[in-house]
Amino acid sequence: MELGIDKAKIMQYKAIAEQYLSDPIKLRLFTVGAVLLLGAAAVYLPISTKIDEYNHFLSAAKERNQFIADCEKLQRQALSFRPLIESKPDTNEWISYLLDGLRQFPIKLLGMSAKKQQSVGPYKAAVLEIDVGGPYQELKNYIEWLEGSGKLLRIDKLHMSQGSKGLTMRIIVLGIIPKK
Repeated sequence: MELGIDKAKIMQYKAIAEQYLSDPIKLRLFTVGAVLLLGAAAVYLPISTKIDEYNHFLSAAKERNQFIADCEKLQRQALSFRPLIESKPDTNEWISYLLDGLRQFPIKLLGMSAKKQQSVGPYKAAVLEIDVGGPYQELKNYIEWLEGSGKLLRIDKLHMSQGSKGLTMRIIVLGIIPKK
């Protein structure tokens, strides 16, 4: 039965094996080395596969842990902002709050209108357009009061103009309220 292997090559390998393995000491060293290599391969390969699996599992667990830590940090930050958000989901509450602030300054309310509420993540934003008139310093004081008012709001647009009625200011304010 022919295996497709050159007989000269086989004879050459057989002669090399007989030359080196005929000595009992060399035979013992070869046998010990072969058993050690076979044992190392038989033990190392399955263990290295398990080590790779556990490293992958560990990196996935570290990512989950980091994600959980980030979520907890965001929850703590959200709790710190909770007192700044209006408790009632009503635009009228914002109008009342802004009018109370406006009464603290010697400026005139020329107009106020509520626009369509906008969705902002888990909250809504009450959009109010306010037209006021008065001296520059008092208008500036009102803006400073809005910015430091203790409520979570944003001045989306501010436009000042000098007209026949004096200095006027149009402000678009977004106030955060909970969704119903």
